[in-house]
Amino acid sequence: MKQLLLWTNLYPTKQAPHYGTFVKSTEQAWRQALGDENVQLVAIREKPTGKFSKIKLYAGLLTRCVLSLRNKPVGTLLEVHYPVYFLPLLYLLSLVKPKHFYLVLRFHGTDLVQITSSRLFRSCFHRLKGNVDLCVAPSEHFRHQINTHLDFPLSHIVKVYPDSVGEHFVARPTMSSVTQSDMFTVGCVSRLEAGKNCQSLLEAFAKLAIPNKRLILVGEGSQRTVLERAAEQLGIASSTTFTGALPREQLPNILTGFSVFVFPSVSESFGLVAVEALACGIPVIANAKLHASKEYIQEGKNGFFYEDGVEGLVAALEAFYAQSEDKRALLREQASKVREQFSDQQVFSQGVSTILRKQQSD
Repeated sequence: MKQLLLWTNLYPTKQAPHYGTFVKSTEQAWRQALGDENVQLVAIREKPTGKFSKIKLYAGLLTRCVLSLRNKPVGTLLEVHYPVYFLPLLYLLSLVKPKHFYLVLRFHGTDLVQITSSRLFRSCFHRLKGNVDLCVAPSEHFRHQINTHLDFPLSHIVKVYPDSVGEHFVARPTMSSVTQSDMFTVGCVSRLEAGKNCQSLLEAFAKLAIPNKRLILVGEGSQRTVLERAAEQLGIASSTTFTGALPREQLPNILTGFSVFVFPSVSESFGLVAVEALACGIPVIANAKLHASKEYIQEGKNGFFYEDGVEGLVAALEAFYAQSEDKRALLREQASKVREQFSDQQVFSQGVSTILRKQQSD
């Protein structure tokens, strides 16, 4: 029976239950496929509280990674999530035990940027590349990004979606919603960071000539105070709600209260939050620069793309609002069909099978 080592710096915790849910789901899929006794997880299981805390946690993580290598048979699968944090250790491992493990690097987005923007990490990857058996990308677009920016052969990069929206991802009647049925509710779930482009959403919302409008931003990040101040300056503070970060199991109840979901980010490796909105029957209006989202958003069927920044988003939202209720109902019906594409079976079982088949063929 195959054995698997799974290394990750991101895993759900009590303080941050939304962190790394996809890693936990992947771990569960591997345990189901290989058996609990053949899967070993090495992860950070608490959120850093400061710089010293972060250094301590990562030092402990890397130490446990080294210890986990002992007595592992040749051919053991070593799946590394967010590989940028492990590159120096993996390079040293390749010198000590070349080709002892079947090395799988599982990219999630920002890790690719960190590698390409750092001379140290680029050098580590270049030296390690010959010992990397497989790279896993969350979307077809990102698969080609890895190929282009890391000069890694496309034949050894596979696409595996990061998470599912299975039967468990549904609204619960007992949970309350922050929306009101008589309002046009524009919603977004995002980390509140500069690259997520939430400022443009606030500016577009302020310009909407729509009565009874409401904006709900779900998420946390370093830009929250800046965005709250911007909402006040734009005169929309009273119609804007910042909920903070929420556990994933609470998202369906929030999402089902949206009239439309806006995805303003300009760069995503996949965009799970948009898939989650679609699964709840909520049409998505997404930035046209999000190439990965074209794998699940169908223009005019379950959502729309916009260009030209704030003005383009305003036009898209007002056009959506102007549609008949029958048209909106059809959009909602088509949106919910994304569950078939991103079921537990389609994502996790096939993801595990894809990696195992690739190892066997190599």
